[in-house]
Amino acid sequence: MTNWNNKAYLFLMIGCIQYIILIFIAMLFYAGGTYNNPSNQGYSFWENSLSDLGRTVAYSGKENTISLILFSFTLFLWGFSLIPFFMILPKLFIENDLEKKLSIIGSIFGIIAAFGLIGISFTPDDILDGPHMISVYIAYTSLVLTGLSYSIVFYKDLRIPKWFTCAFIIFTVIQFTTSILGLIGLSSLHTLMTIAQKIGRYTTVIVFALVGYGFLKLDLK
Repeated sequence: MTNWNNKAYLFLMIGCIQYIILIFIAMLFYAGGTYNNPSNQGYSFWENSLSDLGRTVAYSGKENTISLILFSFTLFLWGFSLIPFFMILPKLFIENDLEKKLSIIGSIFGIIAAFGLIGISFTPDDILDGPHMISVYIAYTSLVLTGLSYSIVFYKDLRIPKWFTCAFIIFTVIQFTTSILGLIGLSSLHTLMTIAQKIGRYTTVIVFALVGYGFLKLDLK
């Protein structure tokens, strides 16, 4: 069991780290243009959303093949790496009834979030905007519910270091805030939304990488 758990933790860490690296590389290959300025050169951290990296054709009108491939691959792998992690996690919290129930709920939403992320990777928003946005809402709403559930579980379980709880609370609050901004979707807040999206995404990835490493070191049975 422990060996399989460790593999799940390592896979999660790999999924998170490769996402950070490949998203940065995808930004370098983005074919240019923003929603408000199609003539903009390259990728704008302030004006382009992360989903722009997955467009088949950039706002500049140019083919965006390399960026699309990198974005789709890295998002798929990150989403997929969450599945074994959330499958094994409830098995660590079977002694306390509340922790057991909340961990199962948290993992169900975690796996739903994983499939949402995988859905995003297969739906470029310039040609499949509807399915893309449905996948976005599924993924990030589920992540908030996962974060809320496991924040309580980590807080109540005395075996879990307090930084796990703090990290998950921070991730949950930031993810909730960025999700609300995304739902509002005001064009006047476009720059704020793109920045908030990146803060939310990278916070989530970093927190999961750290928690995966933390569980690897704890070696809970």
